Amino acid sequence: MSVFGAGLAAAFALGPAAVHAFAVCLAVYVAHLKDGYVDYYVRGEDETNPLEPAEIRTAMGVSAAVFGLCLLALWFVSGPIAVALTAPLLAFGYFHAPQLDTHPVTGTADYPIGIALATAGGYAAQTGTVGATIVAVCLVFGFLLAAINVMLDRTDYDHDRRVPKRTLPVALGPARALRVAWTLVSISLGLLVFSSAIGVLPSSAVLAGVVPAAVSIGSLVRPPDPERLVGLFIGATYLFGAILFLSIRIVG
Repeated sequence: MSVFGAGLAAAFALGPAAVHAFAVCLAVYVAHLKDGYVDYYVRGEDETNPLEPAEIRTAMGVSAAVFGLCLLALWFVSGPIAVALTAPLLAFGYFHAPQLDTHPVTGTADYPIGIALATAGGYAAQTGTVGATIVAVCLVFGFLLAAINVMLDRTDYDHDRRVPKRTLPVALGPARALRVAWTLVSISLGLLVFSSAIGVLPSSAVLAGVVPAAVSIGSLVRPPDPERLVGLFIGATYLFGAILFLSIRIVG
C-alpha cells in the first residue's frame, strides 16, 4: 500500500518510495513481534515462539531505531507531512496487542487506519503533501477494509470469546456484527460514488465499486459461510484496488 500510494503521484522517485516502504515494513515487523510475544507468553494462544522475550525486545528495539532513521531520511527528502503520516505506524504496530486488538472499535479500525496511513504516507513521500484524491482513496479503502476486518473476526468468534478479545462480533453477536460490516461496505461505496460525482476522483473510478458491490449482492442473495465470505472480499479488494489505481493514473 505504500508503493500503491507512491504510484498515485504524478512523478515517481525510487529513493523516497523505498525508504517509506521499508519504514512500513519495520512497523509491521514490530507488530508481528509484539503480537507473537503476547499470543505465546501472555495469552498462551500459540503453541511455540522461536524467540525468547529478550530476543523479541532486542528485535523490536533495533527495528524501532532503524524506523527512526527512516523518518529522519523522509524528513530531509520528503518533508514533515510524510514523517507525520509515517510515524504513527510504529505505535500502531507496538500497541496492536494487547491494547488495540481487545476493544471492538480499535480492533476493527487499527488495521484500516494503518493501511490508510501507509497509502497517504507513500504518496506524501513522493509529493511532500496530500490532496483530496489521496484522502478519498484512503477513506474508501479504510471503510472497506474495516468491513472485512469485522467479517474476519466472525471466523474467530469462538476463539476470541475464550481469550477474551472483545471484537465486534463478540460484543454485538455475529449476526449484528455482519450488519455493521454491510453498513461499512455501503459507506465505502457511497464515498466512492460521491467522490467521483464531485470530481475528487475520476468518474471512471466508479467502475472499481462494481466488484465489491457485486460480491455484496451475491452474498446477500446466497450467503456463503464466514470463511468463504472473507475470501471473496479479500479477492474483491485486490481487484478493486487495481481498477481504482488505473482509473486515477491512466484513465483519469
